[in-house]
Amino acid sequence: MMNGNLLSGPQFPSGIQRWKEHLGAERSEVNNEKLRVALGKKNYGQISHLLSWEESFNVNITHEGYPLIFWAIRHSQMDIVETLLKRDSIDVDFTDDDGRTLMSWIVSFNSSHGVVGGLRDLAERRIAGLLYQKSNSLLNQPDRDGRTPLSWAAEKGAPDVVKWLLDQPGIELNSKCKLDRTPLFWALSNRLPFGSLSDDRVRYLLEAPGIEKHSWDNDCRTLLSWAAGSAQEQAAEYLLADDNIDVNVADNNGWTPLAWATMKGNEKIVERLLASKHRVDVNLADKKGRTPLYWAVQKKHDRIVDMLLSRDLVTLCSAARKGDLPTVKSLAYAGYDVKRTNLLNQTPLHSAILSGNYKIAEFLLSCTKAINGGDNEGMTPLRSAIQQRRDDLVELLLKHSAETKEIKLYEWFEGYNLTGSFYVCLTENGGEKALSVARVNEIASSNEAIQGPRNRSSEKRYFLFKNSLPWQKGLIRDSIEILQPNKLHLSESVCAGDGRHLVLSAAILLFPWHPDQAFGGLLIPDKEECRITWTIRRGVDTRSEPVWVPLDFFSTLQNSGIPEDGAEFFTQFLDDLERRWLGVCDLAEEHLSNCRLEQLKHKGSNLALIDCLAVDARQWAEFRKILKGHAQNARSFAQKYCQRYNGGRGLKRIRESIDRIEKRVNERIHNLDQTVRDLLQLIKFAWISITEVRKSTSVATSMKRLSWITFIFLPAMFASSLFGMNVNLLSNNPDWRWYILVAGVVLTLTVVGWLIFKSMGPSKER
Repeated sequence: MMNGNLLSGPQFPSGIQRWKEHLGAERSEVNNEKLRVALGKKNYGQISHLLSWEESFNVNITHEGYPLIFWAIRHSQMDIVETLLKRDSIDVDFTDDDGRTLMSWIVSFNSSHGVVGGLRDLAERRIAGLLYQKSNSLLNQPDRDGRTPLSWAAEKGAPDVVKWLLDQPGIELNSKCKLDRTPLFWALSNRLPFGSLSDDRVRYLLEAPGIEKHSWDNDCRTLLSWAAGSAQEQAAEYLLADDNIDVNVADNNGWTPLAWATMKGNEKIVERLLASKHRVDVNLADKKGRTPLYWAVQKKHDRIVDMLLSRDLVTLCSAARKGDLPTVKSLAYAGYDVKRTNLLNQTPLHSAILSGNYKIAEFLLSCTKAINGGDNEGMTPLRSAIQQRRDDLVELLLKHSAETKEIKLYEWFEGYNLTGSFYVCLTENGGEKALSVARVNEIASSNEAIQGPRNRSSEKRYFLFKNSLPWQKGLIRDSIEILQPNKLHLSESVCAGDGRHLVLSAAILLFPWHPDQAFGGLLIPDKEECRITWTIRRGVDTRSEPVWVPLDFFSTLQNSGIPEDGAEFFTQFLDDLERRWLGVCDLAEEHLSNCRLEQLKHKGSNLALIDCLAVDARQWAEFRKILKGHAQNARSFAQKYCQRYNGGRGLKRIRESIDRIEKRVNERIHNLDQTVRDLLQLIKFAWISITEVRKSTSVATSMKRLSWITFIFLPAMFASSLFGMNVNLLSNNPDWRWYILVAGVVLTLTVVGWLIFKSMGPSKER
């Protein structure tokens, strides 16, 4: 009965069902354990076999905290990935420790880049599409570094995957990661394989509507910078076609796109950059002063060196300044023009001298003879060496015939810290120059000091003195010792001995006086004497004809250029004379300007200024007389010297200098005369005007007073005459009080009438 009850009724099917469920659970647990063991052993063949015939597996089982689908993706088992994605129970919202999603991992595999397995052909997009269907939120989900699936696909994925992502609605094209890089940045970070011209991933991104092309990352690198560094030629060409692109943007290291292309040896991109319509600056240096040409030399990219050589202005100067002799030599041997100047108009030799690099300066001097150019501030290499007090560099430059005419006398004395008791001697022989310094007292008054050794042929010596002390002490032989003010002293004498040596001198002491300050006038400060002396010797030329050869030059001039002959030396003297004359004229103009201000300050009433201007006018006349004497004496001396001792050479140049002095100084004196006349006329006009105004004011004041007196007394006189009339009304002799009353009434009427007429005047004018 009991058994029948157990086998009958509705309880039997439910028991079978529970038994089946129990058996199914046990079997699922066994199968899941098999799957877990296979996953632990990375036995993907068994995993694929298990998944192919059993639907009850737990497809979300994990190993070491990561699900099965993650391991399948990591190990490129895309068949298993596709099988798992077709299961409804699959969980696709997993992220790893870096925050990367399954979509991020799937799209970042690319079999063409050497990854074992990976997405292939249509399977690539199909698997990504299955994942997208499971959860479309994975499309733009960033990881912890802010990188989206498109960012990973652009860097590592297949081109078809990138294109598929770009076709999806809502895809974020310009999302930036923590490095401020968009997907296009990551695509351009891939260096193309040798022989490849383009990357389809880059092309797809560049052609996508709305793609940002003018951004930069945390390192301030632009898209063009990445393209240049990774040899992306077509991408670089595409970016260069943009009119608004800035090709000279430097990153945090100071590297421009051209610098990146040069460092990486990307010749094609360097060529495209230089040929583009944009002005690529090849002289931009990084934070350590390294230019693209520097990198090309260091990396031995010879073809790029050839492309940059003719455009670069700063690399050789920079290398010379830093003392980088190997780079200097490499550039020079590669054909760099060592005479080329930088933006400051400085040559590489300038840079070597300024930084005190002797060896580099010596090497550069062996490559060029153009060593006398000045920079924007007029600094020549020799002047820089003198100011730095580098005797070795000065000696080196003079040895290579550096020109000294731009160096002033005071620069030599300041550079060598000399006082007036010393002199500087420049020697020239066969183009080479030398420098020596000694005390003035060491110049002996002997033939050797004046004439030099008997066997001297082409050697010339130029003695520079700070003052005329050697002449005053008689150390310079046969020269004028005492100078008369404002007289141009010119002399010629024959040295004792063989009679073959002549000493010629020119000297002047210009305006060494002060005017009588009781009368005012121009105040001229004391001026130093200007003296030159030179010696010549009779000799023969190459045709055995007699000639006079210059030997020694002694000078207080500021010009330190060694003269070719006496004519050039005398021309230098005339130039200094012109400078002194113009300096006096400048003082005179300043004096007259002060006189004008003084006159305006006193409103034209300073009559003492007339005496001062009279003194000035007398001085201007004296100036003309002195100038005329200078010109006549100089012409006569030049004619005699050039014809007798210089073969006529230099005479034209001396005459031009004299004519120029006369013209310029006479024009200045004429202007001074005109200014004095204007001031005198102003004083005369002001004095007459002031006197007339004062007289007119006095007369007007008197008339005004008289008018008021008349205005007051006329009514009283009218009343008095009225009472004096012989009429019957006044026959009884009225009381005197009536007179006061009538006079008051008449005066009141007069005032009222005056006020009425006064008010009518302005109304008529309106």
